[in-house]
Amino acid sequence: MSLLSFFSSKKKILIVEDDVTLRSSLADRFKEAGFAVLEAGDAHNVLALLGREQPKAIVLDLILPVQDGISLLEELRASGYTMPVVILSNLLGTGSLHADADRLGAQFFTKSATTLDQIVEAVRAALAQ
Repeated sequence: MSLLSFFSSKKKILIVEDDVTLRSSLADRFKEAGFAVLEAGDAHNVLALLGREQPKAIVLDLILPVQDGISLLEELRASGYTMPVVILSNLLGTGSLHADADRLGAQFFTKSATTLDQIVEAVRAALAQ
């Protein structure tokens, strides 16, 4: 198997997270689990990145500079993107946040109550459906 075919056979995900340490930790864990990883620190240019790279899933922070995660996800869905999305937040996941996540077809996880392995497994399970 060539190096190019090896990397193209991996499931590609996009991590949109402004906390560099958490984004790096997530990227490392997903790579260890066999995923190809794209990273973004904010919502700026995410649509262009999706058009070029076509990831199979997105891990999305809610509180981002420039544009929040829910409005970005609304924009993605309005643009026809249907890939699984796992939302991560430091917010406690109030009813309205869960309702927004459900309405947009995303899973919601609270960062402080979720391990990196649980996030990887949630993405893996969503991709298997």
